[in-house]
Amino acid sequence: MPFLKKKSKLLRITFVCLLFFSACTKPNQNHYQFWKNYDSFQKSYRTHSSGNETYFSALAGLLSDEKEKELKRTESGNLYVELGGKQSGNGTWSLQWYPEQKGNYDYYARSEFSPKLWGEKEIYTVERSQISHWKGFLPRDYFVWLNEFAFIVNDPKSFEALKSKSQNLKFLCETMTCSLKQEGGSILLEFSIDDITKKKFPGFYNRTGVRLEKTKMTIDIWDKTNPEDKIKITNLGKTIQFHFPSHPRKQFFLKPGEIRFLGDIEIKSFGITAIISDLEYKLNYTSSANEDKLVGKYVRVGKKEITGRFLYFIPTGVIDFFIPGNIDEFFSDMMTLQVYGTQGRGGAGLQAVYSLQGNTQTNKITTYSEIMRKKFSLYGADDSQKANQDFDFYASWEEAMMKDFKGN
Repeated sequence: MPFLKKKSKLLRITFVCLLFFSACTKPNQNHYQFWKNYDSFQKSYRTHSSGNETYFSALAGLLSDEKEKELKRTESGNLYVELGGKQSGNGTWSLQWYPEQKGNYDYYARSEFSPKLWGEKEIYTVERSQISHWKGFLPRDYFVWLNEFAFIVNDPKSFEALKSKSQNLKFLCETMTCSLKQEGGSILLEFSIDDITKKKFPGFYNRTGVRLEKTKMTIDIWDKTNPEDKIKITNLGKTIQFHFPSHPRKQFFLKPGEIRFLGDIEIKSFGITAIISDLEYKLNYTSSANEDKLVGKYVRVGKKEITGRFLYFIPTGVIDFFIPGNIDEFFSDMMTLQVYGTQGRGGAGLQAVYSLQGNTQTNKITTYSEIMRKKFSLYGADDSQKANQDFDFYASWEEAMMKDFKGN
């Protein structure tokens, strides 16, 4: 199952790109305060979780049988990890794994793993929740950003002007090779992870760059209510490509009702080719005066297969164990868990509610998924593939984004 989780992380990287570089259009103090709190938490969390990869992974919904002994158990025998955090008046965070006191936290997250049997196969159901109270930004604000950015990339002069004044976009284009060009009926924005990236952020290059190079993906994103509102994300090796429509409509993605994602993904590693086609996900969005809500769920998956054979030589530590039985069956099982589920609750799902009450904003995100108890990754499990390899890159990127929000 970690293969699917790491595939999902790759997709999240592309969506984070879409979020961050569209967020650099103009300063906004409310947005700045929200992301300042988020950024300070992330930095504290990275420091706090350094050296504890098991807790870090478990909080993100990842666990395998050999790591179970490192987590606590509930009275019913489920495994869990939790993190509580309080922010002081000067913005610093105090974080604690398995906090003794309950409630009254500025940030609280919990992941619980319930061992289950699917026939004779061992799986976990994974329920995750996190609550935070940083305020000043809602999903509706992101759609305004995205709308503005779609028009900026349609005007090369506006894009160059933004590139010259935005610390965020400047950072990306100084860390990678970036380009903007017309291609057919689309505007193509590219970011290439290259030797410049390798020199500045070797960990990010060796982790994210290597994963992109092993991957070929095409992701279509559109608003089902207005199908002409469409963005495509692709890659060519280490180059991430964003395809925006040429001359979008005025209301482009301003008030989407149901956002659809349709992906084709191919990963080549260790002599094996994994292919997933027509993987579809829906994200329903509703907004009222005091609340924004997102509800996501997988819809379907088409072709899912593995071809080829393992190479005879596999470096120590790269694969945690050899897959028992039929590899095609193993891969198909992982996809079934991810997309459809086996416990009567469907596949992986998400609910995010951002609510306002007076001067307080509460952001609550809950997710459900099912994963295999045994661990296997097509990307590898050596130190170069651990999440902390990306930390320096994202910390610098977030710092650049904060300057844009603040107006520096």
